[in-house]
Amino acid sequence: MASDGLTLLGFDTATPACSAALWARGEVAACRRIETGGRHAEALVPMLREVAAEGGIALAAVDRFAVTVGPGSFTGIRIGLATARGLALALKRPLIGLSTLEVLAAGVPAAERDGAVLAALDAGRERLYVQLFDRSLSALLEPQAVGAEALPDLVAEAKAGGPLIVAGTGQAVALAALTPAVDARPASCSPTPDARVLVRRAAARAETGGDEDTAVRPLYLREAGARPRARPAAEKASHA
Repeated sequence: MASDGLTLLGFDTATPACSAALWARGEVAACRRIETGGRHAEALVPMLREVAAEGGIALAAVDRFAVTVGPGSFTGIRIGLATARGLALALKRPLIGLSTLEVLAAGVPAAERDGAVLAALDAGRERLYVQLFDRSLSALLEPQAVGAEALPDLVAEAKAGGPLIVAGTGQAVALAALTPAVDARPASCSPTPDARVLVRRAAARAETGGDEDTAVRPLYLREAGARPRARPAAEKASHA
């Protein structure tokens, strides 16, 4: 299905913010973002109905759904996935899952991507959920949980060229750990996953026929690791 004829509703609940966006007529037709204070379960479904209505479509008429699968808040991820699976099952629609780290990296404006992009979510106690991407947003490393002190070695092992752009709620912690050893700069985008970015990427995947994912699973990260991976496998896993 061509993306200009596709209606796709996507949402993120993996962080304290909750966001949703509708892709219709080849563009983002409506969006919402609120700070829920942990009340994602109460806010999400009403928000989805509002976004669909603003975009001029009934929730039941959406062609596909997209959701972030993590990493992030365990509770938030479970709520988002349960809602997405419920909608997809009830309406018999395809469901697309993207990682929060991919969505964060894709939210960095192209003009700021002079080098690699580090997506970093704060996991508490100087630990981060991170993934490194090149300037074209192909994954250079597996998504992983690491201590902030490990970041310089992780970046060096990945041989990421150019200045490093850091995005996400872990931006401040990451930048403090990276500098002055690494030329690292803050991204100007939202520190939480943006549903508008989510639906753009999900719509592009649907257009290329890569949206038939029947096993959208949560991405929970616990153990540290810093192993570079081959590009083809990286690209496939980063979209899991």
